Parts: sequence; structure tokens; C-alpha cells
Amino acid sequence: MDAAERRLARVTAHLLPSSLPLASAPLLAPSPAAGSSSPAGDSYRRVHGDVSSEPPEWRAATDEDGKGFVDIIYEKSVGEGIAKITINRPDRRNAFRPLTVKELMRAFSDARDDSSIGVVILTGNGSKAFCSGGDQALRDSDGYVDFDSFGRLNVLDLQVQIRRLPKPVIAMV
Repeated sequence: MDAAERRLARVTAHLLPSSLPLASAPLLAPSPAAGSSSPAGDSYRRVHGDVSSEPPEWRAATDEDGKGFVDIIYEKSVGEGIAKITINRPDRRNAFRPLTVKELMRAFSDARDDSSIGVVILTGNGSKAFCSGGDQALRDSDGYVDFDSFGRLNVLDLQVQIRRLPKPVIAMV
């Protein structure tokens, strides 16, 4: 075993469960900081500093026009670079209606344009469902309608927006 292999074994030994033999670990090239014995030598901590052990402080957010939300809760963490979008219709198992989709699109658009946000968490309020799809109580022969008589539920547009978002989106189900 040469010096590079010994260094790789030393670095990966603390990452693998003790029951997993080192030989079955994927071969990875050590990073330049891997030789450092201190945890502060890793690249994440060099760039971002230590990860806080405190839970993030959340503040209510609005879209770029300062408009609030009805069907969702949109929050941003203070100093953490996280946006959290919560579908807030637990009485309907977080089912979408046209207003819900419109608000989700506004919130994702704001998170995309906010340079302080690095990741978006999407979740649902309550304990019964993350999201149960379209709200069947609002469906008629024209499709899903709300108070604007908007006869469509543009979930596909929302999905495309999320897929094209240049930031990771994590579903907290």
C-alpha cells in the first residue's frame, strides 16, 4: 500500500460503518485537505464555517411584490440560505387548488431570484399528508376552478419550474 492509499484508508475509515470492510468502499481520490487531521481542514468548513447546532430561525417571506400567501407558508431562514415552502391546507390533506399552484409558483420564483437562498425545502402542513393531489371538491366539468373561475390546475407548469430551478429542492415528506 503506497502513501496515497494509506491516506485514503485513514480518511475513509471514520466515514464507513465498522461492519463494512474497507475493500468494498468505492475508491475516491483524496481531496487536498484530506491529509489534515483536524475536522476544520475540510473544504466545506473552509468555505462556510462550522455548521450551527442550533435550529434555524425562520422568518415569514413574501414574493417580490410584497404580496402574502393564503394556501402556503413561505419562510426564509436567518443567515442559513434556506427557503421553506409549506403547503398549508391540512384540512384538505394539502390538496392543490388553482390558488395553491399560483402561490407555489410565486414562492419558487422568489427563491430562484434571491441570491441569499441556496436550497429550497418543500413540505406539507399537518400529519395526514404531504400533498394529496388536486382538490376534488373544486373540480367541475371545466376542470379545477377557484374564485377566479380559473378552469385549470397548472401542476405541470409548477413541476417544470421546480425542475429548472438552479437550486436544490428537497421534499420533506
